[in-house]
Amino acid sequence: MSSEAIKYNKYEVEMLLKLSKSQEFKLERIFDVYKQRESKHFYYNIFNTINFPDNMNTSIFDVYYTKAEEPWTLISYKHFGRIDLWWLIACLNKVKNTFILPQAGTRLLIPTGETIRTIIDEIKAKI
Repeated sequence: MSSEAIKYNKYEVEMLLKLSKSQEFKLERIFDVYKQRESKHFYYNIFNTINFPDNMNTSIFDVYYTKAEEPWTLISYKHFGRIDLWWLIACLNKVKNTFILPQAGTRLLIPTGETIRTIIDEIKAKI
């Protein structure tokens, strides 16, 4: 297998992964997607990071305390009615390992629904 990675643009990813227009907040639409030649697996550049300032305006966030064994996708669904914004919640709260569920009672800042578009647009502009 060749070690050369293929970088896909957002339009190629949309076709290859059959993403619909309603899936605009999926990671695949925001971050670069790569694939090794002759491989069937896609991946992201994990060295790309999103840093949010420590002194953010807290009026654009709700505070949420997690329940026991609550996965990130469920937290996203509870607040936005969709599971694909889990990564944004994790990034905003500086979570390093999303494979580990948050402990019960963990305090999270959740962006209000009205601010999601602004936050996503700012992320896209910086990466």
